[in-house]
Amino acid sequence: MKTLLTHLTLVLAVSVTACGSESSAASGEARGNPAADAAAAANALPPAALAAWESFARGQCRDQGERFAAVRLAPLAGRGHAVDLVEQHFAGGKGGFVSADFNADGRPDFVVTTPGHGCVGDGPAYGDQGPPVDFIVSVAGGYQAFDGFMDWISPTMIARRGDRDVLDLPIGVNGRCGPVTTVAWGWTGDGVDAVERRNDSGQLVDREGCAVSAQSHVNEGGGGSFPPIEPGYWAEDASCLDAIRDALEIPLDQSGLAYFDAQRGWAGRFEVVRYTALGGNRYRMHGRHHTEVGTEPAQMDILVDSRTSFTEQGEFARRYTHCPTSQIPASIRREFEQ
Repeated sequence: MKTLLTHLTLVLAVSVTACGSESSAASGEARGNPAADAAAAANALPPAALAAWESFARGQCRDQGERFAAVRLAPLAGRGHAVDLVEQHFAGGKGGFVSADFNADGRPDFVVTTPGHGCVGDGPAYGDQGPPVDFIVSVAGGYQAFDGFMDWISPTMIARRGDRDVLDLPIGVNGRCGPVTTVAWGWTGDGVDAVERRNDSGQLVDREGCAVSAQSHVNEGGGGSFPPIEPGYWAEDASCLDAIRDALEIPLDQSGLAYFDAQRGWAGRFEVVRYTALGGNRYRMHGRHHTEVGTEPAQMDILVDSRTSFTEQGEFARRYTHCPTSQIPASIRREFEQ
């Protein structure tokens, strides 16, 4: 959450010496033929992959109150700058895709970029942060599309990690301990999310640019049991509209908008790194609280009321309500999701 980290970095620069200067599943799923998919992937999306993405894109447009229009997708090729490659595709009236193998099943997966999911509306499809990027991953019997991020991509961003691929996205963020220069997006077992971060020396770091070991990095995100709630954005003791308005007008760490998924979470200055099931619909969020002079261990116990509602237990007893991702402005999503 860059706004929070930037805010804390500025304060730390004055008060202390810092140790150094960082998805939701789609509705569409379609079946496919593995052999045919692999053969066709170099030039066009397999029919099942395209069907899964179009189902997802139609849902995005519907949530925004806009009409979906089919998008012609062609492979992104070349080693040019990501902005140039993508804009050339858009200028030609088509979106782009890159092939990869994110879940190591031997079948092609895809990263797709379009001006705006094919949604036909009055406003611009995207801003300075870049166009929407989605993932299409092979699943048992077909494909499923997943929401990604907003930025520019190129084929050179696909990198191998062991037996599978990730997408190394350059970001350039300064955390409490130092820079975070790349975020690797990859398969988590049930979706696509940020799976690792590195600094300008290639060292593994956390969201604040603090060095972590390979083992602790793997264990940090998504540890334990994620509560049975919708991943994504949540309003704290407020309506979604009010929480979003706050997030646009004041620093995110002071707003009533929070974010939780299986890998991480943010609620004000509380950063969630793992979850524990306590029984009886009760869960504990483990993490750290960020202050002007550093961080300290923290936790938050919650009682899950439904997939779209939970209550923070204890002295404050705050109520959280889920907010659909389609309602969240791109500028806010970029801060939380990278």
